[in-house]
Amino acid sequence: MHLLKINLHGESWTLKKFECSEDDLDECLKVAGTMKVPLVKAVLDPFFYYYLKIPSIQSVEHLPGKKWTGLLNTPKNQIEIVLDGKKIKKLHFKDLNQEQLLFPLYNIHKTKITEEYSPGIYVEQKAIGFIASYEIKVDDFNIDELQFHLLQFNNKQLLQKPSYQNKKVLFRKKETLLIYQNSFEVL
Repeated sequence: MHLLKINLHGESWTLKKFECSEDDLDECLKVAGTMKVPLVKAVLDPFFYYYLKIPSIQSVEHLPGKKWTGLLNTPKNQIEIVLDGKKIKKLHFKDLNQEQLLFPLYNIHKTKITEEYSPGIYVEQKAIGFIASYEIKVDDFNIDELQFHLLQFNNKQLLQKPSYQNKKVLFRKKETLLIYQNSFEVL
């Protein structure tokens, strides 16, 4: 068995829609009221989660609800394919855009979402660094069996979790620095 790793470096983008039970929402509103800020601003404050004391909602990272995330299509990104500790391929996001090619180089699955924001609270974040490391054990490696998943979310193109031979790869770690964070409410 060989260990296949796919590492994503660069800039990530995440959009989360906060959705929880009525009881949890009531508790969130109470804590935000105690802090004298609206809930839409409280979700960005680390002390909000300290005062909240709900085990399932420990931080903005653990907010329940829908989440869209991935590696952004920027010039500073990099995709590494590592087999048994040896780097065998280094790609950039632009290498996955194959509209101009007669024969595709990589197996790409594209999904397009045009999101009309429904009423609720949203948190948008950007981070840079080591975005994700995915692993899977394989018998033998063939790059044609590796599938990249691209998500077109409104005007952003994101590289999401890859798969190998239609099997899910396991997320192992990330080391990122948050460079942008915003929350907004759609009424």
